[in-house]
Amino acid sequence: MRTTHTFKALEYRYTAVVGVNDRALRDVSTITPEEVDRLQREADRAPERCLLFAACSRARDGLYVSWTRQPSPFLVEADCGAG
Repeated sequence: MRTTHTFKALEYRYTAVVGVNDRALRDVSTITPEEVDRLQREADRAPERCLLFAACSRARDGLYVSWTRQPSPFLVEADCGAG
């Protein structure tokens, strides 16, 4: 089992990214509200979006992504069938 921080530059035949819910990737209190500054909000979210992409793109033959409660907004934005 690896964390998303250790996935960079690695490749696996199959990858499972588990628990990708709306609270898993970043503490929401550290993200600038959209009504305060939309551009800063996007900048605040960029590192987590990149980590999720890195984790999901390590799969060569198959990828399984799961979540509980609400899926990560990154999954919804990517139209991955979440939401």
